[in-house]
Amino acid sequence: MLPGAPARLHPSYPLRRALELAHPGERLGAWVRGARKPLPLRAGGRDLICASDLGYLLRRCLRVLVRQRAEVLACEADELIAWRTLQIVVGAPYLPRLTGLRDLCPELRLGPGRIAVPLGLGPAEPILVACAAARVPVAATWIDYRRPPRIPSSET
Repeated sequence: MLPGAPARLHPSYPLRRALELAHPGERLGAWVRGARKPLPLRAGGRDLICASDLGYLLRRCLRVLVRQRAEVLACEADELIAWRTLQIVVGAPYLPRLTGLRDLCPELRLGPGRIAVPLGLGPAEPILVACAAARVPVAATWIDYRRPPRIPSSET
């Protein structure tokens, strides 16, 4: 697993090298910046789709190339999907009571003025409806890809 959030490939990373990382018969995704529409590349029985929309790649590819610091890694799509998190910025100087939201999503994490809710493949709308029902003043939201915190093992 990656130690932090994945990033798009660096603009100087050669796509020819990315295409070489695809297995024959596999469609490999490359998360890039600035692609107005998905760009399919094919050579030698290898397929690469370059796109700036990570969700698009996760729905179409089993592995996706992402950057972790200076290193390029081919991550399993299922692993990246598990990192999908809804970030909610609370438009108040305090965090209100979140009992209804905790019932819906017990693994939510709180930060200063922010709520992070792991989504996986789930939609964000039920979480936002629960925020509205709990009268949580939502100032902004976005989907992020964050590795869930490690849970200490109870094994000794």
